[in-house]
Amino acid sequence: MNFLRDIQSLRKKTEDAFPDEEECPHCDGYGYIVTDSDVRICECLKKRQLERRLRHSNIPARYKSKTLETFKADLDSRRLALRQVRRFVEEFDSSPECPGLFLYGAPGTGKTHLAIGALKALIEKGKSGIFYNMVSLAQDFRKQASGEPDEDTVERLELVQDVDVLALDDLGAGRLTDFVQEQIYSLVDHRYSENRCVIVTSNLGLRKLEEQITYPVLSRVRGMCFTVSTGDLDFRNPDLVPSAKK
Repeated sequence: MNFLRDIQSLRKKTEDAFPDEEECPHCDGYGYIVTDSDVRICECLKKRQLERRLRHSNIPARYKSKTLETFKADLDSRRLALRQVRRFVEEFDSSPECPGLFLYGAPGTGKTHLAIGALKALIEKGKSGIFYNMVSLAQDFRKQASGEPDEDTVERLELVQDVDVLALDDLGAGRLTDFVQEQIYSLVDHRYSENRCVIVTSNLGLRKLEEQITYPVLSRVRGMCFTVSTGDLDFRNPDLVPSAKK
């Protein structure tokens, strides 16, 4: 192995990506630490790679500070949900088939917080991931079909196919045309077939959700995910009780 050649190449890549950053005192800006026997990645490069993955994760501004550690587990149902999500993250790499999460419950019960907390935890473990709200995803599918999607839309839709973890929030929300249903089926089927993780949240009862996304999609989502209930008490409006769902 030609250490000098490889390290020079790595340094060039690092400088191109982070031209204005001060050099790390441990690796002198190379991103890798060379010893007599091997080359290992420096913590500064690990941090930069994590920051890059988080920048591309599409997490909304309101949720950028949300983690599993900040989740308010003040009820038995929420404590149980948090334990189940933590276990999912901890056992993620040990499962022979890539697991997923299906989080369901009333609006305001912490589903999105838990989904993003799990997504962030997996990103910190080195996985690539992206967050998408169902309504935004449907809008981007329509932009793509129009033949004139913007650069950000193209980049996001490329990521949802093969990123390690896709967090899809409010599955079934909004008005889903036949075209959007077909795109959702294609996406879910691809990730199911390729054994790629989905983290899904939904406010809908199973019957209504099936009507929205079709049974084949629901079957795949449930088949590839651990199911976690977040209960019925709204964080944002604890005085409100949602009406029963069919």
